[in-house]
Amino acid sequence: MSYQNQFKPVWRLITLITLALLMTACGGSSTPAPAEKPAEATVAKAEEKTAEEKPSEAATTDRCGDKAKLVKNINMFNWAQYMDPEILKQFEAECGVKVREDIFTSNEDMIAKVQAGNSGYDLVIPSDYAVDIMVRGDLLAELDRANIPNIKNLNPLQMGLYYDKENKFSLPYQWNITGIAYNVKTFPTPPDSWALLFDPKQLCEHKGFASMLEDERESIGAALKFLGYSYNDTDAAHHEEAKKILLGQKECIAGYNSDSVNQTLAGEEILFAHAWAGMAAQARAENDNIKFVIAKEGGAIWQDNMAIPKDAPNKYTAEVFINYLLDPAIGAQLSNFTYYFTPNKAAEPLLSEMYHKILTEGGMMIDEETHKRLEWIERNDKSIIFSDTWTAVKAQ
Repeated sequence: MSYQNQFKPVWRLITLITLALLMTACGGSSTPAPAEKPAEATVAKAEEKTAEEKPSEAATTDRCGDKAKLVKNINMFNWAQYMDPEILKQFEAECGVKVREDIFTSNEDMIAKVQAGNSGYDLVIPSDYAVDIMVRGDLLAELDRANIPNIKNLNPLQMGLYYDKENKFSLPYQWNITGIAYNVKTFPTPPDSWALLFDPKQLCEHKGFASMLEDERESIGAALKFLGYSYNDTDAAHHEEAKKILLGQKECIAGYNSDSVNQTLAGEEILFAHAWAGMAAQARAENDNIKFVIAKEGGAIWQDNMAIPKDAPNKYTAEVFINYLLDPAIGAQLSNFTYYFTPNKAAEPLLSEMYHKILTEGGMMIDEETHKRLEWIERNDKSIIFSDTWTAVKAQ
């Protein structure tokens, strides 16, 4: 039996447990369920538009849309190592559009660049809570679904989430979980707690061989989780506790790293890390000593999205590129490169045997009980405290 057929039940399990998770309380409040209408229903709405509003016939049958309306270059703002360069080459060869890609380290950096205006970016990849911030700040353009017929390929369970309930401004790109990556040579018994990174006695036994994500919501959230609080806790006293823990670990970690933690893990420059499962999987693809675990205290679940800034200079071409990425073959190619979970249901049967092998053997595919310990990172009017705490931590 091929890995492809062998692990189809795993994907069905992920679909079921994701639905269960979305119905579960998050940080003491109820996490919004998926939108009432699946993606297909939304596409049907788009098809009710008048003929004048619809794209040309070419746009509905060709992955390049209406080529006469495409520009020669668009600019994309993305996370590091989060796009297969071959996809960009294929899009240029097929559609005549070169995609220039710039990299950001955190949602906050990306938001600041877009908020300043005239960023020149046609497509950005914000995480869930960042979409919420950008929508509230009137920073995103409403998507023209008529130009993105491949919306029909998206898993309805990944649509209509709390940050963009009608998916007016964003569509799923990849989704994943956050926990601890580790080297089995150093830890033959898998670590089971955030204490590995936050208890000085445990951490400093391996001084200089651990890293944390360069991400205020993730790093502070993990510290809060270790203390028994929610990832989204905004209590000032709890943040003071988290700040002390983060300051206490600084002398024993190699540093904060979101861009290349996969490479430092694979090269064994570090032996354990606060990491996204996809990054851990990328490291395992190079070094099969790398595995991943969700701490007993819990971790994060999140989804990155494709969105277009409100002042984007080339909106139509950006929508065509989004549609291209949602093609089943391209969607599978993307996840086969990133090792993150795909929201593209039509792409799932096309995921490679190697993809399933690495994620399953590396611990990135987790069970329903583990999913219950995961939280979505959300934003509210008090979330500014995360920036204040992070500034204080980074300043010392």
